[in-house]
Amino acid sequence: MSDKYDFKPILYSTKLYNYLDEYNDNNGHSPKCTEILRKFIDHEDIYKFCISFRSNLDIFGSWSIAGLSLTQEEQCHYLNSWINNRLINLKFDTAHAKYTEIYQFIVEYLQEFNIEKKCKDIRFSLINKKDYERTKTLYDYALDYQKIIFHVTNYGCTQENQAYINNISNVYSTLKGECVQTEEKPYCVVLKYIKNVYGDEEISQLKCKRIYKNPSEVDLQINQLHADVDMLESQSQDGDLMDRETKDGVYHSPSSSIAVAIVLPLLGLILFFFILYRFTPHKLWMHLYLRKKRIISSTTHGEDESQNETFENTYQHMNWNFQKIRHHIGFNPL
Repeated sequence: MSDKYDFKPILYSTKLYNYLDEYNDNNGHSPKCTEILRKFIDHEDIYKFCISFRSNLDIFGSWSIAGLSLTQEEQCHYLNSWINNRLINLKFDTAHAKYTEIYQFIVEYLQEFNIEKKCKDIRFSLINKKDYERTKTLYDYALDYQKIIFHVTNYGCTQENQAYINNISNVYSTLKGECVQTEEKPYCVVLKYIKNVYGDEEISQLKCKRIYKNPSEVDLQINQLHADVDMLESQSQDGDLMDRETKDGVYHSPSSSIAVAIVLPLLGLILFFFILYRFTPHKLWMHLYLRKKRIISSTTHGEDESQNETFENTYQHMNWNFQKIRHHIGFNPL
């Protein structure tokens, strides 16, 4: 049974080869491919390969693979890899009796679509199966490196993932030593290309740090990741709701509560003195005392304005700090 957590089906290399394998028969390419089929009558699938091959040459430079953008140079590399892959699967390699004939067809088609002029730095060739498997491993590694890193970092590795990465690391280390002695091998060209793009040290460090023997462990990690995302989204929505309530006048800041707590007792105190002044025998005494101190129109008024200004400054300071904190801990979508 296939492992549903195996990352290989979602790798760009898998998508690319599936895209190039698409069989689109049409009248424009059919006559040429029928001619090839007559010469290789024992290989029925050669016709489908021919149709796919000519279709890929026809749209070369504008391949469209979901989530993947390739430069023209990269398309040159992967076209060469795909040609070898398909012919080896059809049992054509350097040991085949009609190797020279099939290679001649490949060269003619490349010239017909001016591919060799577009890929001046790429030598299109058919290589033996062992060398091609090594070359393809490096090609796929270069294409899938970022996606593998993301998967390994976020979900860890199943045992099948670990075996896949270990094979890449072993091939890379072996070929790096061989290519010190010679650069003529096709995989040495690919190795140099990969090192220029990613850097030797970064590629060498690709390893599985967490390995799961039970797929349910991966389920647990994925569920936890989703829960963390949901929590962050909920916090963001709560923050937005608080902002909206503030604008609508429903939300009351802490400074508003402080002001209410101070003003209400003050009003009660004023009312108490008014009753004493108006309805008790102390009216005359209070009248003389207040006139003497002259605080009805001066001191009390000044203190009230000073207090109000203090509250105003306090509210503005708290509001500024609150907005500043929200700015620093704002939700960033993953």
